[in-house]
Formats: sequence, structure tokens, C-alpha cells
Amino acid sequence: MVMAEKNLQNSIQSEIIALIPAYNPDKGMIDLIEDLAVHFSHIVIVDDGCDEGYKQIFEKAEVYPQVKILRHEENKGKGRAIKTGFAYILENYTDALGVVTLDADGQHTVADTLKCCERFREDPESIVFGCRDFASDINIPARSRFGNRLTSRLMKYFCDIKLSDTQTGLRVHAMSYLPKLLEVAGERYEYEMNVIFYLKEIGVPFAEVPIEVIYLNNNESSHFNPIVDSFKIYKVFFKFCISSFGSAILDYLIFILMVWLLGKYAAEGSFALIYYIEISTVVARICSGLFNYNFNRKIFQSREGVVSSGTRYLILWLVQMCISALLVKALVLLAGGFEWLLKPLVDTTLFFVSYKIQQLWVFRRKK
Repeated sequence: MVMAEKNLQNSIQSEIIALIPAYNPDKGMIDLIEDLAVHFSHIVIVDDGCDEGYKQIFEKAEVYPQVKILRHEENKGKGRAIKTGFAYILENYTDALGVVTLDADGQHTVADTLKCCERFREDPESIVFGCRDFASDINIPARSRFGNRLTSRLMKYFCDIKLSDTQTGLRVHAMSYLPKLLEVAGERYEYEMNVIFYLKEIGVPFAEVPIEVIYLNNNESSHFNPIVDSFKIYKVFFKFCISSFGSAILDYLIFILMVWLLGKYAAEGSFALIYYIEISTVVARICSGLFNYNFNRKIFQSREGVVSSGTRYLILWLVQMCISALLVKALVLLAGGFEWLLKPLVDTTLFFVSYKIQQLWVFRRKK
């Protein structure tokens, strides 16, 4: 047993590089490096344009022979610091198997880091996330608990990504993915979120390892701005909604226009007046459907031909159109009008159902 643990430690020392992006770190980073130096042969630290007052901390870190410090002349953001580290590691540690990233604020223990590295060695094609338990751990500050749980739920629904801790900085990446990760957009906190989307897109398996929750002084040392940086993170969700909301607005405007036209110009007792809701729904849905299909095909990055995905979209389109018309008609009869209000309520509900069907069936990706 002792020999097996020693072999594991030697493998981690030689195969996995530790990378720490740092911006104005406290002395806790020195304690972290002291512990990491026992287990890792190479530790790369990126000084992301830290203030002059933090120079002494980096001088203490540089004493360790395992440590290599890279410097930005000015603060460029966590994403850029990680990319700088990845580029250096690719060029200088060609025999390495992977890279483990850690935050500089002491939130990640060496024991948890080793657990993540061990899990990575079991499946070197995966990316390993050290995940905190946001559902039950009361030690996590409220802003972090709320933000992470909300993001996890949004990602699960909109992106079909099941990850309990989307903002963890403790991750183990395979060396083979680093060249592509250098091309992922984002210079600050949004970069780590964009990496998740990219790895999901190319089919990289995700693995989670539960880790200890450490928040020092209620996470006061964190440089994460809950307003500015949350916007940068959440804006990646907007592209998944632009098409559906845009087509919904187009559908609604055409529907209201048709209702007005038929109500004003259709003859009393005519087919057009009797079935004005059904006709308006069909015309509106044809126009918005053409817009929605072409937009969504790009958003979901479907690799299938127009015939395959188009046929499935047409089936969904017809079913959704019929359900929308029938529900709006029924509710209008019950309420005695209010088409302008009932139409968006019905279609908003159908939007969420339609989104998942498009994601999982219409624009499914070929294996």
C-alpha cells in the first residue's frame, strides 16, 4: 500500500504541472506552494500584474526550485493568466500528461488537489473538476452559494451540462487539449465558463471530485466582482435564447397584425373571421419558424444536413403550432378575449419545452 502511494506521488510529480494564476495574493499562497512543492516537480505561477506591495510574496515563492514565475506587466485577467501558463507549459513541459489549475487564495487544499490528479490519471481523456457542495454546506458565503447554484441550474437546462460547481478553479486538464484552450474566448472570469462550453461541444467527458470548502474571512480575498463578472459569465447564456425570443417576438407581432387585419376586413360569418386565431397562428408561425430554424441551426452547431434536422424541426413546428393554436383558442373562449395576453403566456411555456426538444432531438449532434 505504501509503495502504491509512493508510485502515485512520483507519477503526479512527473506527469502533472501545477498552475496558479495570481493577482494580489496574500501570504496564504506561500503556504500553498510549500505544500505543493512536496508533491509536484513543477509549479508555474502567473503574476497577473500584481501591485508592487505584493512583490515580497512572489520573491518568497521563487525560493522553491520547483517554482517558475511568469509575469504580466499589467493586470490582464484570470483567463489571460491561465492562457499564459498553458502556453508556457506546452512549450517547456512536452512530456507532461496534464495541468492542474488552482486558485492563489488558499481555497484549494493539496489533499484535494491530489485527489483530483488521481482521478485524472484514471481517465486522462477527461477534465476533472474539484467541486464544492453548494446545496448543503453552510460555510459557503451566500453570494457564492446562490451564484453557483443558479449557474449550475441554467447550464443544466439550457446547455445540457451537468456540473455542480461551475466556478471552481481546481481543474485538471489534459495536455492534448491545451492548444485549443488557448483559442477559447475570454480574458477574465468568463474564460473558465467558456472552457466548459467548449469542452462540452467537443465531447470531452467531465468528472467531479468532491472537495473541502475553504472560505477565508468570508471570501474577502476573492477578486470576483459579483455584478461585473457575473454579467460576463451569464452573457454566454444569451446566445442560446436570442433565436427563440427573437422568433417569439416576430411570431407575436405577426399574430397580432393578422388578428387585426382579419377582424377589420374579413366578412361577417366568413371562414377567415370564424377561424381568425388559427389562421393568424399559422401565418405567424411560418414566418417565425423559418427565422428560428436557420438561427438555431447555427446556435446548436448542428452537423447534420438540412434535410435531417429540417424534417425533425418541421415535425416539432407543426405540433407546437397546433398546440399553441388550440390552447390560445380554448383560453380565449374561457376568458372572453385577451388574445394579446394569452398568446405570449402560452408560447412562453411552449418555448421552454421546445428548447429542450430542439437541443436533444432536432439539432442533436452526431456521435
